[in-house]
Amino acid sequence: MENDRSGASVAVIGGGIAGVAAAWSLHRSGYAVEIFERAPALGGNARTFRWSVDSGEAESPLLVIAWPQKYYHNYLRLLSELGLAATSMPISYFVKHPQGIFCQDGRTELHQRRAADFRRWDRLIRVTGRINDFFLPKDRHDSLYHFSYWNPLNLLPLYAFTRLFGLSARFWDEIFVPIHCASLITTSMKDMPAVVAPLLESVVALERPCRMGTWADSPRHVFERMTERFRDRVHTHCEITAVRRTDSGFEIESADGRAFNADRLVFACQAPSILAALAQPSWLQRTLLGRVRYVDDADPTFSRCVVHSDTSIFPEPHRDRILSDYNTYTEVDEDGRLECTFVVSAQNPALKDLGRPMLVTFNSKKAIGKIEAQLELPNPTHTLSLGNLSNMLMLRLLQGRGGIHYCGSFTTPEGGHDLSFLSGLVAARSIGAAYPFALDDSPAVADYHQMQRVMLGKILPDAPRGA
Repeated sequence: MENDRSGASVAVIGGGIAGVAAAWSLHRSGYAVEIFERAPALGGNARTFRWSVDSGEAESPLLVIAWPQKYYHNYLRLLSELGLAATSMPISYFVKHPQGIFCQDGRTELHQRRAADFRRWDRLIRVTGRINDFFLPKDRHDSLYHFSYWNPLNLLPLYAFTRLFGLSARFWDEIFVPIHCASLITTSMKDMPAVVAPLLESVVALERPCRMGTWADSPRHVFERMTERFRDRVHTHCEITAVRRTDSGFEIESADGRAFNADRLVFACQAPSILAALAQPSWLQRTLLGRVRYVDDADPTFSRCVVHSDTSIFPEPHRDRILSDYNTYTEVDEDGRLECTFVVSAQNPALKDLGRPMLVTFNSKKAIGKIEAQLELPNPTHTLSLGNLSNMLMLRLLQGRGGIHYCGSFTTPEGGHDLSFLSGLVAARSIGAAYPFALDDSPAVADYHQMQRVMLGKILPDAPRGA
């Protein structure tokens, strides 16, 4: 399903990192691209938010706050290519539960009470790691993309595995879910395959703080630099409502009545939006895209948020400490209902000294003041489940069929920023674009090839690089 680089036109529907990556890579290889994004700005989950501060305005990430640098080989190459800097910041979690307080200092009451569970968790991680090692290459690099079809832990839910190791249900509810909900954007995790446990622990260790990467400036600059050479063909506030196949390609209609044409099409939006836009979806499209499950299908906790600066939502005895030392505050009430707040300004080198608490709170019933915005977040990412992983592998049957290509979180094992970025590069490669970086970085190239195996079922020959 490749084209020659003769200026063929490609429409990319969706302006998150996957769609912009596809358009950026295609443009570098000589394709005429246009991006259509229904939101006011590009960015998707990595959108930038502007806060009012004493000195004027400050920009921050909103939903994607930080990321594990040791695994983000291609995204870091992108930042270098664009002349943008990354920095690192400490990441730590504070949990308030009716049973007590937990934070990663080893001294809180919940940590002491669940000490036996933590020992069993460490043993589970060691055993799972050894099983994974048996099925994976011995000389592998640090990667989010290592995967073996034959590993039986793909089929075993992590929750059931923790119970087999003797961990209590309370450990899951009081520690595991409140910590990992911020990364996975859900509290519904029991169907997560056990195979991912060592990876989760390497990214966010339950018992100790970690360091992650973040932007030295704001993520807005990434999207602006990626699209600067075709900015006049970026359409924001532009929802696509109909896509029709024609003899010469595709006819695309927007909600405001405009019409566009393209030779090829890349869908980089959510699966329900794709099905809604297609005038005549095929049986295979209806089947595979209709089976994608998003976190808010089962759990509405992260489907809306309040952006604010009201520090009264934190318990008074711990308020100052949370604001200065913790990136995520999770509170669970007597009924098990979870509220989560990203403390955006904590520990971020560019934001922590501006004198303005920058908070994003999900699923709160509290009266919140000092509100900057209230946002709806439909389908923020897909669920990390065996069903979605199986469906993801079947999506390769759709890639390129009828001139339509797909990328974005639902085409990847888990909705991380580097994975979505790489999915865009792979969609572009399946059209004919070259890998945009030099081939001298083995981990980055290996991840790129592995994503091709996941999305396409094969590795395509490397195309010559464009300008």
